[in-house]
Amino acid sequence: MGLRDERPMTRAHTAEGDRTATPPSGTGRRRRVLRALGPAGTALAALLLAAGCGSSAPTVAAPSQDVGTRLDAAVPARIMHLPLVDQDGHRTDLAAFQGKVLVISDTMTLCQETCPLDTADLVQTARVVDNAHQGSGVEFLTISIDPERDTPAQLAAYRRQYAPTPSNWQALTGSPADIAALWKYFGVYTKKVPEGSPPARNWRTGQPLTYDLDHTDGVFFLDGRGHERFLLDGAGYVAPGTPLPPAMRAYLDADGLKNLKNPEPGTTWTVPQALEAVSWLVQHSITEPSAS
Repeated sequence: MGLRDERPMTRAHTAEGDRTATPPSGTGRRRRVLRALGPAGTALAALLLAAGCGSSAPTVAAPSQDVGTRLDAAVPARIMHLPLVDQDGHRTDLAAFQGKVLVISDTMTLCQETCPLDTADLVQTARVVDNAHQGSGVEFLTISIDPERDTPAQLAAYRRQYAPTPSNWQALTGSPADIAALWKYFGVYTKKVPEGSPPARNWRTGQPLTYDLDHTDGVFFLDGRGHERFLLDGAGYVAPGTPLPPAMRAYLDADGLKNLKNPEPGTTWTVPQALEAVSWLVQHSITEPSAS
């Protein structure tokens, strides 16, 4: 599969508000794990309360820029109101979650390298937040980059793999045009490429795959006002003790197993880092319970 390109990926807002995501270069295929510099938020903006709770001074400090990228960008209405569909076939959009902190991850249910790891970390973060009695104010959204194959039925089956399923986690898809517009705004790079030979098969249906998607990975944090406030870039690091469904582990290819067992330093995000960002946004310290 070749080597990954580890150069920073530019995510700068254009005049229209979308970002430009520099595609990965080099010979590497499928999901490249890139560490993005992203649009740097100012120090003053980073000190503002993201959830709009009205307090004059935050009691939980903003995450360090070493953890991820702080920013304060209002997501435009055209993005907040893009039509989406959840795993049960219900219509929704990002605006439906107004007033809540949103934690959004891009995924492809037929990914064999990084997406199962991203989802494992996202779901574990959602469980910890829910157990801390903050779940009603925070929603975790796994949104597909592959709407042609990620139907509601496919997303529902994917979601069931990650049982026990936290109530504050939803899986969403939409039309190809709307999904493309969403990820263009957030700066997620995707490109359809030929499937390998022999082709992998859909873990749910057994059907051979006819294409693959190269893409970049990110976790996007929005506050209750609909402002994007934080970005974690790269694939999830599944720490020992974080549940990874057996079917998803079995679906990983050689690169996926490498990402699971020996992730490259500086290319991953962790559950504690995600909890740090959520804690800042809700102004309530949330940590994983001690293994002891």
